[in-house]
Amino acid sequence: MAANSITIDLEGGKGYAGLGDVVMLAWLAEGCRRAGQAVAFHRTRNPDLLDLFELTVDPVPGGVKLDEAYQAELADRCRRPRLDYIRDFLGVVAEPVQPPVRIPEEHRAWAAERVREFGGPPVLLFPQTAWLPREWPASYWVDVAWRLKEAGLPVMVLLTHKDERFINTPSYWWGLPFGRVAALMERAAVVVGNDSFPAHLAGAIGVRTIALMGPTRPTVFAHSPAVECLASARIDCTGCHFAAPFRAACDQGCLSLFRLFPEDVLRKVLG
Repeated sequence: MAANSITIDLEGGKGYAGLGDVVMLAWLAEGCRRAGQAVAFHRTRNPDLLDLFELTVDPVPGGVKLDEAYQAELADRCRRPRLDYIRDFLGVVAEPVQPPVRIPEEHRAWAAERVREFGGPPVLLFPQTAWLPREWPASYWVDVAWRLKEAGLPVMVLLTHKDERFINTPSYWWGLPFGRVAALMERAAVVVGNDSFPAHLAGAIGVRTIALMGPTRPTVFAHSPAVECLASARIDCTGCHFAAPFRAACDQGCLSLFRLFPEDVLRKVLG
């Protein structure tokens, strides 16, 4: 690659290697591209997600790991936009820019048919996350799904894998490829998720997105104007960013998320 190019290694690092981080870094890559600086990624997993954003893949192992930027963010308790720490570490001056999302037409056609079946743009709910402290309680998700249906809104619960906690909802699907998920988001009325990959993807697509926050801060989504962060004001430790007063019990569920009630989320969705 050219002398002013950057290759980011997303394999084996301790920070910024999740699916949501890949979407976030697509904003960085697009800003750099428009400024004339090439950004490539070394990653062997989830090539279809990289393809969705037409990110350049460097097949040769190596590149810059972002662990140091992650440690700087943790030390600062995420007081600044997350991408600022990465830009500082890499020496990138270009502002992040919303990346184009290349959704295959067959997935768009499939999503259009599903929306017609549901009678209009749906509310998409994404209750799963890889990190239990970031997960809004399952019972709250089920309650919101049914109350949205009672309000006359089409609602879909979308899962990465079948999850028995969510089979008692008006409609649930699992295992959809990234392209179909993106196509449904493109036609959604609103997307609701945890601080996790689906909220990042919906924000990049530009659909109205509500991210339910507990231990993490809204600065995680500062680059993504379509994402509205909703957190409880009922407890002082909201936004601890996994530092004190975070304790062992928080690994089993965030008390702040427990205090973000279904009524709070319904008001935001319907508002």
